[in-house]
Amino acid sequence: MLVTIANRLPGSIRILCEVAPDFGVPPEQCLQGTGLQMRNLYDPNLKISTAQELTAISNLLAHAPTMSGMGIAVGRRIRPEVLGIWGYAILTSPTVRASLLTAIDFYQLSFPTARVELIEVEGISLANFDVSKLPASLRQFVLERHLSVLLNFATALLPSFIDNDITLRTTEYDAAFARCLYEQLGVNVVADTRMNAVVMPTSALDHPLPQHTSETLAACLQHTPNLQDDGGQSSWSNRVLHSILPELRDAPTLTQVARGLGTSERTLTRRLADEGTNFRAILLKTRLAVAHALLTNTSLSVSTVAWRAGYRESSSFVRAFSKTYGITPGNLSKHRAT
Repeated sequence: MLVTIANRLPGSIRILCEVAPDFGVPPEQCLQGTGLQMRNLYDPNLKISTAQELTAISNLLAHAPTMSGMGIAVGRRIRPEVLGIWGYAILTSPTVRASLLTAIDFYQLSFPTARVELIEVEGISLANFDVSKLPASLRQFVLERHLSVLLNFATALLPSFIDNDITLRTTEYDAAFARCLYEQLGVNVVADTRMNAVVMPTSALDHPLPQHTSETLAACLQHTPNLQDDGGQSSWSNRVLHSILPELRDAPTLTQVARGLGTSERTLTRRLADEGTNFRAILLKTRLAVAHALLTNTSLSVSTVAWRAGYRESSSFVRAFSKTYGITPGNLSKHRAT
């Protein structure tokens, strides 16, 4: 049964409509029967239903030339750095496994057309996609999109991930579908009567993630409330903020940041004072703003958020957060869930 409750952000349909002209389909045709217009899809307060998304997918497939790969084209638009605070949560995970689990949480909220589950059995990991409740005509498209997003995330996290032996076992096998996935994504496709799952070695999930650049993390956080710097992009405050972001989990120091900016501690302290601030204030503001965004937008626990914000003890985080925002992290998280 299709979910008709409007409880999701419109990003999935917006990306679909942005890609549709590449296949000769105007966005307006994709939106026929959805009750939506293209301008609605940029409204941050708009909520859509799964039924509306599936209608839009059906329209695209009905009006576009018959071909494999449309789901891949849509999926390639969905990368961690365009996901805002969710992208930050994904990129700052300690391992590929933790990052993919976070990505799956995001995907369940944003693209629940097919449930995704990570299963680990005897050295083999399966990212299982349940498309059983979808109309048969939409399943290959949704599988293409899911698989493309999974690989986008994995290779953004660890470029060598794609070197692993990755196979899709699928109930939707046909030769054209298999050839498309192999040529465009490098994934072998095998027919299966029971599941639709990406199969990969569990060892691939154990790799620690490399540190991502300040530019990538800043792109994730550019619209984060409470993190905007009034001094402008060229201010020393903003330069310090960007230097802090990739090091946030590891308690960056004034000495480290000054060295990275090619200046001395004394000079940096003086320049920040000229702007009416100091290193400790910027670090605290950055930690708590990132934590606030994670708590209000993701399903991460308070202890996980505290760690990602650079706190070694959750109690210290709770005190600082409550003092700044007048609400405990736990209560804010509960408020988001209701």
